[in-house]
Amino acid sequence: MPEWDHAIGRIVGVFGIKGEMKVMPETNHPAQFESLKEVCLRRGSSAQTFKVRRVRFHKGMALMSVTGINRIEDVELWRGAFVQIKREEAAPLDEGSYFTTDLVGLNVVTVDGREIGPVDKVLHYPAQDLLKVGDALIPAVKPIVVEVDLVKKRILIDPPMGMLPGEVGETVEPEPAEQE
Repeated sequence: MPEWDHAIGRIVGVFGIKGEMKVMPETNHPAQFESLKEVCLRRGSSAQTFKVRRVRFHKGMALMSVTGINRIEDVELWRGAFVQIKREEAAPLDEGSYFTTDLVGLNVVTVDGREIGPVDKVLHYPAQDLLKVGDALIPAVKPIVVEVDLVKKRILIDPPMGMLPGEVGETVEPEPAEQE
């Protein structure tokens, strides 16, 4: 099911006893859950599509029920699974924003021409996302990420000294202590 490649959440638990799933939204537009008609649940190599019966929100979680999942045990089989939709059904992105799946695999290069490597993973944190490139964690913020070029499959960065593995940051000499 390659067309179902856009993750919008992850099943983190069960809600109630009738197969309702607690889904942690992984999208900037959680309201798109309300218009879902069908989803793909994917965990590892297991993937299956389901018709959506109902979605509501409670304490920051999407509570979703789908046809075929009616018991606590059914939800437990899918705990940890991604809730995916077709890319064309995704909410439009703000300017300068990118889908995580588009960034993974792009080659990261510094403004002075050093090749860092391909993006292995995008880690989502409250302060900012981080691009994991080998052992490097690169904050996905404008002062550091200069350009994302999906056509050239490249991310151009301007990292501060010491941010990349193997670099030594600038040292600040302590001021001499005053003598009495």
